[in-house]
Amino acid sequence: MVIKRFFENRRGYAMAYHAVLLATMAVPFLTLTTEAVRALYVNVNIQTAVDAACSAAVQAVDVPHFVATGEVVIDGGAAGAYAQREFNATVANSDIQRYTPVLTSVSIVNNTVAHCSASATIEWFLPGLPPLTIDVASAAEALARR
Repeated sequence: MVIKRFFENRRGYAMAYHAVLLATMAVPFLTLTTEAVRALYVNVNIQTAVDAACSAAVQAVDVPHFVATGEVVIDGGAAGAYAQREFNATVANSDIQRYTPVLTSVSIVNNTVAHCSASATIEWFLPGLPPLTIDVASAAEALARR
């Protein structure tokens, strides 16, 4: 008789239902939303770093050659070093955890244009998700006049 009354009285079932719903649905969605915002932040940060690297690469103009001929030519070896230095300085200040940024290439085209690309791999805080790799690219041109 007591058990029958226990199952007939349904007051309080809504609270238990909402607790189970929050635990199984809302918490994972909130965590996933946080991870999506983190991925967007990493994308912006890595794009800023590759833009800075390309801007630094075009500053490696061969000055004696420019003075002698008036022609702008980027020194390829110095351009790569300048780009790597600027990229490392930009990503070092980011305080982002569990991601690895890499400047993948710096190439000089027509002696005046630098093309740079970088990638970042993000390890998720949620277990079981594969890492996400974000690839970005940028270009800059060295211009000068006499």
